[in-house]
Parts: sequence; structure tokens; C-alpha cells
Amino acid sequence: MDALLSQSKDGIWVTDEQFRIIEINNAFSEISGYKKADVLGKKFKALTQAGRDKQLEEIIQQELSNDGYWSGEIWNLRKDGQPYAIDLCITKVTTPRFARSSVRYVGMFSDVTARKNNERTMLKLTTKDSVTGLSNRAIFIESLEKAIKACNDTYPSLLIIFIDIDNFKKINDSLGHTVGDVLLKEVACRLTDSLNSGFTIARLGADEFAVLVPPYLYSGKTVFFAKKTADIVLQQFKTPFMLDGFETSLSACCGLAIYPDNAYNCENLMRSANSALNHAKKMGRNTYQFFDKDRHTLDPTELTKESALFRAITNNEFELYFQPKFDAQHNQLYGFEALVRWPQEDGSVINPDEFIPLAEQNGAIIPLTQLLMEQLLNQLAQWRKQSISFGNVAINISALHFQQSSLIETLIDNLAKFDVPAHCLELEITESAMMDNPEFAEQQMKRIKSIGVHIALDDFGTGHSSLSYLKRFPIDTLKIDKSFVKDIDKNEQDRNITATIVRLAKYLDINVVAEGVETEEQAYMLHIMGCHFQQGYYYCKPLKAEQVSEFINDTLEKQQSS
Repeated sequence: MDALLSQSKDGIWVTDEQFRIIEINNAFSEISGYKKADVLGKKFKALTQAGRDKQLEEIIQQELSNDGYWSGEIWNLRKDGQPYAIDLCITKVTTPRFARSSVRYVGMFSDVTARKNNERTMLKLTTKDSVTGLSNRAIFIESLEKAIKACNDTYPSLLIIFIDIDNFKKINDSLGHTVGDVLLKEVACRLTDSLNSGFTIARLGADEFAVLVPPYLYSGKTVFFAKKTADIVLQQFKTPFMLDGFETSLSACCGLAIYPDNAYNCENLMRSANSALNHAKKMGRNTYQFFDKDRHTLDPTELTKESALFRAITNNEFELYFQPKFDAQHNQLYGFEALVRWPQEDGSVINPDEFIPLAEQNGAIIPLTQLLMEQLLNQLAQWRKQSISFGNVAINISALHFQQSSLIETLIDNLAKFDVPAHCLELEITESAMMDNPEFAEQQMKRIKSIGVHIALDDFGTGHSSLSYLKRFPIDTLKIDKSFVKDIDKNEQDRNITATIVRLAKYLDINVVAEGVETEEQAYMLHIMGCHFQQGYYYCKPLKAEQVSEFINDTLEKQQSS
């Protein structure tokens, strides 16, 4: 007994049959702060910040009486009043063979405060939005599902409101994400202070919030109550926000959906609210819309499309086409751009404009791009074995994929796997990929350049990037969007914009490629402006992989004959 008490790292106390403490060890004092003189002769107590938990004491004593053992994790108070968590087990010890039979209770406990605090933190992270402290999307969905199940004859309906801040991206772009987070916190505070405490308020993500008016608060109310609630929400945005010392005026839009009028389950009710929100945003700022099945359609085929897309990725159903890029100054092939198509069983082909947005929405864009990257590098490896001079080949990378730190490792692995030199590959990146996080974008581009892969900035002129980024980022090529090329021979403004881009790129020693060249007039106009690298139907439509070799040979023959 002496060895156990003195050497154990766990706290130990021993009581008599009336639960009066007759012995403790040093670990007991180290953990709890109580010395032997503080506790000898006193009964074991379950202490909490709310006071003594006599109910718990009774449960423990009852189980010890019935089973002779009790264990569990409980919170107690140290001598200094600080709460601490212990993992406690209590054993009833009897000595029937001793001359004087007796009963003792031995308690052993370890301090698990750190673990319990970590568990609390993790629980908070999984249930609360880290920026605003509101419920997160998962908890909102869980609350909505419970609310729907709670609907009955007495409380048959509920209301949800989706909220979207107008032009929130401009706040992040102009003042930074830290200031954007301050705004989100302020919005959360205003919503919490202005709405009934019985409502569930959540941040669904980015600048989207949601409000759930539960059945017991909504049932029996009229549509005017829903309108009034939406008005209260929008009213919170009429008082200007102070952001980084600047007074900023904002507005928002709301989409409202009612159970069971607009849907019978959680998923479709949220889709109804989101559809109404999208309609409100189209109507203008600072407005709300109720879901109206006559105006807002919920496409039942959307999930089917998503399923087909994921299945197509798994089965590698996509096909790459290659559009040539020409050097008009030297009348020779400069390279290719890889374009994806999705062939269907009926012989039709789905263009990327139809399925790429869907892939970006549901997260399929990254596995799709990885699949296409491997397909492309495999094709380049085959052409190299056939001694086909294809120049360098560009492929589009989505903003979401570009922001993955694993992109570099994937590139290195695939280039090595297919034994393709890095200079044969060019990644086309959109302006939005740079603007979302310029510091990360700069480092990511430098890493891409360090392995020898070229970088092209796609659709230049259609976004909102600062021209100073052209000097900052290691860009090899600017691609002039086809919207400027389309009317370049007729529209003076398009000519001026294009000429300015070409001159700017030359000053910065950046190549320029014009997309969508369809006529001889467009090609000539671009050529005299100094934009010599061009691609479009005027030169050649996108080719299947098996057509590229013949096309290159024909092009070389024409050059030699001329």
C-alpha cells in the first residue's frame, strides 16, 4: 500500500465505508492542490463551478453499492478554484477474511484537462465557423433536418433565409482578407443582435449566411412575418461599416423558402432558398425574393449530370484536341493548346463550356485536370518517340487547382513518369487565380518556373488584375482574349486595347498570343500591331491527336515549297 501510494503518478485516495477520506498520496495533492490536512476525515465530494453535484455523488455511491466499481470522466475544482478534468475509477474493497471485516473505497484518477480542452476545441471547430463563431454549414443542415422532423399538426411549417453580401469580393481584393474577416464578424454580430435568439444563424461559407426560423416560432405566421424578417436582415446593411478606417456602405440579397410549401426535405428546401437568392441577385441589390416554382426551376437532372461527370473521370471518357498556334512573322508552327472534349455514346460531343463550370462547382475540376495532364504528357511522350516537333503545348489550370500546394509535386512526378522535358509544357492560368491570393500566386509561379514549365496568363484584359502584377509575376506569355480579336478590324476601341496590350508585353519582354483569329483581316491587323503568335479557325480548327502528325508534315511541306 505504501509503495503504491508513493510511486503512482495517478492521484489516489482511500475512504472508509462512510466515504470519509483516510489516506491520499502525493500525486493527489499535486493534481488537486489539496494537502492531506485539508481532506482527512472529510467526505469525497464532486465539486463543479455551479456548486456541489450531489446527484452525481448519489449515482456513484449507488453503482458502488450494486457493482463494487464505478468509472468515468468528471470535472472537479482544484483548491484554487480552477476547474480540472479527471479520469476517475473507484473500487470497493472488502476484507472478509480479516479478523475485523471492513469496507474501503479506493479512488484512482489522472488529470485529463488538456485532452478535454482539446476535445472542446475540436468540437467547436467542427460545429462553429472559425471566423464568425456562428454555426457552420454542417450544423445548419443538421438543425434544419431536426426542425423538419419536428414539424407536426400544431407546428407544421418553418422558414429559411439565405443571405449573400453584394460585391464582397471587392472588399477582399481592395482591403485584404483580414479586413474581409472583420466585416464578416460584424455582419454576424448585427444579425445575432437583431434576430430572435430562437433562430439558428449560420455562415454557410464565403459571404453567405443563413437563418432558420424553427416551426414553433414560424408556424401560424403569415407571409408578412417572413417579409418583416427579411427586411430586418437587409436593414442591418444600411448602417455603414467601418473597415480599416474607411466607412464602407454595403448591401445584401435574401432568398426565402418555406417548408413544406417549397420542398419536403432539407436538401431541396436549401436548393429552393438558393434559387430564390440567385433570382434576388439578378433583380439588383438590397432585395429579397421568395421561392416561386413558376419562376425558379430546380433542375432535377443536375445531380445526374454530376454523377455522369464523376463517372466519366473514373472511366477516362475525355478526349484531348490540339489547336495549333502559329508564328505569323516567320510563317511557322509555334506550338499547340490542348482542349478537352467529352464524347457521348450517341456520337455527340460536349464542349468544356458546358461541363467545366459544373466541375468547378462540385470539386471535380482537380481530378479532371490531373487526368487530362497525364493524358497530355502521355501523348507528348508518344510524339517525342515519333520525332514529331510539336513545340510546346499549353493546358488550362483552374484557379482552384492552381491554389493547391500539391500542384508542383504532381507536375514533377508526371514529367518524370512520362519522361517529358518541362519546357514542352505550358500552364495557362486565369487572372482570378492570381488575384485570389497574390502572395501565394507569386510563390507558386516561381516554383512552376523553377522546374522549367512555362506560364501563360489566359484571357488577359477581361478580368480586373493590376498591371503591376505583370512585372511582379514570372509570366512567359499573355493571351489576348478572343472578345477583343472578334471585331478588331471594325472596332477602334478593340484595336486600341489590343495594341496597348501588345506594346506593354513587349516592354516587359513577354510573348503575346491572340486567340480566336478567324479571318485574314484579323490576322493581318494583329500582325502589323506586332502580335505575331496567333491561333484560331483561320489557321486550323482543333485537331485530334492522330491528326497532329499529318498536320505538322503538311505545314513543313508548305513552308519549304514557299
